[in-house]
Amino acid sequence: MRPTLSKLGSVTAMLAGLISVAWAQPPAVQPDQARPGPVLAGLDGPGFAVAFAEDTGVLAVACEGGTVHYWLPPEILGVRSGEQTPHVLSGHSGPVLALAWAGGPVLASAGTDRKVLLRTVPEGNVRAVLSGHGGTIRALAVSPDGKLLAGGGDDGVIYLWDLPSAQMRERLVGHKNWVVALAFSPDGRYLASTGFDQSVRLWNLNAPEKIPVIPIKPLAAAEASSFPMSVAFSPDSRTLAVGGTDGQIRLYNAADGNLVRTLSGHASSVTGVVFHPNGNLLISGSRDRTVRLWNVGNGQAIKTLEGHTAWVQGVCLVQGGTLIASVSADRTVRLWDLRPPGK
Repeated sequence: MRPTLSKLGSVTAMLAGLISVAWAQPPAVQPDQARPGPVLAGLDGPGFAVAFAEDTGVLAVACEGGTVHYWLPPEILGVRSGEQTPHVLSGHSGPVLALAWAGGPVLASAGTDRKVLLRTVPEGNVRAVLSGHGGTIRALAVSPDGKLLAGGGDDGVIYLWDLPSAQMRERLVGHKNWVVALAFSPDGRYLASTGFDQSVRLWNLNAPEKIPVIPIKPLAAAEASSFPMSVAFSPDSRTLAVGGTDGQIRLYNAADGNLVRTLSGHASSVTGVVFHPNGNLLISGSRDRTVRLWNVGNGQAIKTLEGHTAWVQGVCLVQGGTLIASVSADRTVRLWDLRPPGK
């Protein structure tokens, strides 16, 4: 017999309490010994984004079929490859392109139907349908305090919604083309955005008129122009990682926009980047079908994780940074274990 949603919610809440205690500090990881974990199958189409809620332990994936699939903590920990069908939320009439957890059980999703939905998971209740934006939203991010949702997309405008009221608060104008990735700094002071106008913008949320622009240039004249595809802040908010269509990852000083170093190794567009809570490890996913681990301090590659049979479309950290989740156009989510062997 399948458990009811109310029981699932109770189990999720109970596990979330344990999770918050166990993962209060960055966990011990051994990236050079990273290894494959469970494979979560059953997606109804290619996956476009993946997001994990640390406070509830729920892993969610945005799919081309207009659905959001999700797994509860017991399923993430115990699932075997090919044996578990995810829970499915409908509500979008086109591919879902972006996800962001808005605090607690509330998940924000955006799709090609131009809808931005706020829903509770696992119940699936729609709390709000956000309005005020123009065109398709392709990127979402939530501020560290959970009070602000940023969305950007085809019209080049970044929209800021107040989450408690679900009302539009502000519009940030500056990009000349699609906005494709967003990230708040952990200290809550800045919002980084990347666009197909080949720029990365750092928006000072206390003074939005102060907008330094980081130009993204190819590393050599022979290379095609690079467009920034993904962006992430380091835990101390001092470093900005930007993944490009040229396969490079560039690390910038967030204070002045100066290039610190470049990480080379991917053979195609870098679709996702995320810093580990310890600040020394960067994880990236790429259309070259790999997930790669990097030493932030010296820029050296640590390990390449292979297994996906199609583009990797997004990466995130799971269970306090002990696991990596990667979603792919091959209709699977793969988990990669960062814990020291034997744990």
